[in-house]
Amino acid sequence: MPTRRNYLNVLQDGRLRVENNSPVNNFNSQGIAKAFLDILGVEIEKYYDNLEYVYRAIDPTRAVGFDLDKIGYLVGENRESSITPADYTTTNFYFYIDTRLNISLSNLIKRNYTFEERTTLVQNLFLENDVNGEPNLLRIPAGTIVKSFDGITTYTTINAAEIGNSGESYVGIIATSTGPTNNVQTNVLVTHSIQEIPELRKISQFIKCTNRFPIQNGKYSQSDEEFRYKIATSKSALRTNELSIRRAALSVPGVRDIMFEKNKFGNGTISLIIDGISPLISQGLIDTVKERVQQELSYGDVIFVDRPEYLGVEIDFGILLKPTAANEMFIKQQAKSTIIQYINDLEIGSEIIWNQIISSVLSISGIEDVIPRIFKYGEYDIFNKINKKQIVLRFTNQRAKYNQKWYCDVGLISCCVV
Repeated sequence: MPTRRNYLNVLQDGRLRVENNSPVNNFNSQGIAKAFLDILGVEIEKYYDNLEYVYRAIDPTRAVGFDLDKIGYLVGENRESSITPADYTTTNFYFYIDTRLNISLSNLIKRNYTFEERTTLVQNLFLENDVNGEPNLLRIPAGTIVKSFDGITTYTTINAAEIGNSGESYVGIIATSTGPTNNVQTNVLVTHSIQEIPELRKISQFIKCTNRFPIQNGKYSQSDEEFRYKIATSKSALRTNELSIRRAALSVPGVRDIMFEKNKFGNGTISLIIDGISPLISQGLIDTVKERVQQELSYGDVIFVDRPEYLGVEIDFGILLKPTAANEMFIKQQAKSTIIQYINDLEIGSEIIWNQIISSVLSISGIEDVIPRIFKYGEYDIFNKINKKQIVLRFTNQRAKYNQKWYCDVGLISCCVV
């Protein structure tokens, strides 16, 4: 870009030229010469402002907003719009009869409704009976509101939930607003609005709900920096090459990274393992990544998308508090949360380093020492939330295999004060 000249530069150079090349020497504020120089200085400064804007607008490294969108259009790329968090699968969010009651659906209905009331439920399609007239299906209508415990995060059910003899029913849900503010971790959506349905008010307190997996696919529209990267790699990302597939997968909200393997299951096959922002990967996220990547494949290629194999880490440890430490319960919770976060932040195939665990716990105010007592891991069942085939280990560094990911939660870790 040409060297910028502002109003003052033009005024000073113009006055010098006029003085050296003409008899004009009156440049006071009311003079004609000063007026012409003012006009010239203002217009040239505007010219350089416009020129600078044009240079910035055509430079992919500096363009922003609509100007960057136009550059993307030239190379066939569009900015991704905002996304509303949702999970359309039938493996994540579910309603269930409170397990503490240890009661069947039939008994729950008969204990709380008279025969006439049950007849009304059937007529209004909230209930179905079997051939013997016994209640065997409770229907919770689509559009039921489900929320976090504090009521801030709100979703609605996409389809009707039908609770049968199993005592539970999975449904798809979608957030009530767009963007990442309604993204949730596991077991956040634990309240519902069933009590607002007059026919079901009597049993609403006995119906519980939760989400087994995180829902992290909400996002705002693609930022300028993200779109700039997309433009910069558009010509390098040929169909079915690793870059194009990686770009497609990473464009899905909730995906932190992927492990890419070509021809793992034979020629023309591609295997992806998702490393998510949240440690547990839902089926909804897997389906979204597969759908997005499928658009980048050549005819005949087959894509396999999966979550990593989870290794559940069980840790039992004690902490020695300093004499000045206060709020023992808070410090214990902080110590457990620190270890859980460390383990869950590890990437696929990473190594657990005990020195880092001990160091992170000792950095907590009020802790004098850490005494590890039990360390073991097993095959973690992400659906039933249990750890199988545990192996007791020494307190040494442990590395996962290339397709395995370490996982820990409050059910796998315990802490006491010694």
